[in-house]
Amino acid sequence: MKTLLLAGYGVRLRFRRGLLIVESRGERREVPLVDLEQVVIATSGVWLSSKVVRKLVEHGVDLVFLDSRGMPVGRVYPPFINRTVETRRAQYASYGTSRALHVVREFVYGKMYNQASVLRRYYYNTRMEELRDAYERILELANKARHLEAGFEEARERLRLVEAEAARIYWPSYALLLPRDLGFQGRDQDAGDPVNTVLNYSYGVLYAESWRALVLAGLDPYAGYLHVDRSGKPVLAFDFVEMFRFAADLAALNLFRRGWRPKVENGLLDYESRRRVVEALSDYLENTKVTYIGESPLSIRQAMKKAAYALASYLRGEGVFEAFTYRW
Repeated sequence: MKTLLLAGYGVRLRFRRGLLIVESRGERREVPLVDLEQVVIATSGVWLSSKVVRKLVEHGVDLVFLDSRGMPVGRVYPPFINRTVETRRAQYASYGTSRALHVVREFVYGKMYNQASVLRRYYYNTRMEELRDAYERILELANKARHLEAGFEEARERLRLVEAEAARIYWPSYALLLPRDLGFQGRDQDAGDPVNTVLNYSYGVLYAESWRALVLAGLDPYAGYLHVDRSGKPVLAFDFVEMFRFAADLAALNLFRRGWRPKVENGLLDYESRRRVVEALSDYLENTKVTYIGESPLSIRQAMKKAAYALASYLRGEGVFEAFTYRW
């Protein structure tokens, strides 16, 4: 176990002799602290003591609080991070430079390459010709994005257009893989259908993973490149997570194709559905093995951390940064 999710009301979390003790409705579960990387609290009805918080920090376990839509609203993590000052000075100085241009191209390339990989994987499973045509077109757009030549601001705008073009191909193709009873008409974060609601929640959890990886690498998650800076918004986390959205797409697709259906109330997942989504995504991040910059096998969660450290090193002028690409 790497992630412990707590959802519901009346849940109590205590620490005793190296164990986190979860108590809920007369049930009790013990989790060794050494087995955890993250504790996620998804509802407001969870009680925990300051002793638990201190022990989590001492063991380097990330404590994340999510809102009802899965977005991280707060977290507690160890205050000691290597090379933070040096890294952040380099990060701020890089904005608008050729380094920043390289970073945004890689982010967008990685996102689109991985969208193509999702469709290619299912093409070989289903032999649906629509999927082959779609993934080939998205790969062409990904390569176009990676080699785009322009000034930083112009490139950022043009990359958004290429990204939108790929989305117009990807989401109708994704819909072909979903059971028809779900009624998925396309990606719309404001829609209340089961698929969009699950994707919204999954992406929120991925933002928390992205935020953690960037902070541990010494980067400022609020100073981004691709998304426009907004006060209080971790836009670098939004940029960085683009390369890893595919994991949420695949985890959700696996659930739906196996017959699972979430319970949606007023546009929000109920507590049990939130738990199932987080568990499925966490399992996928931890147990899917990948290669990144020649190192294999890594979990996707490990690859996310390695990509964050590679980005920090690149911004300091000490190495290269390549997009994470999902190859199966």
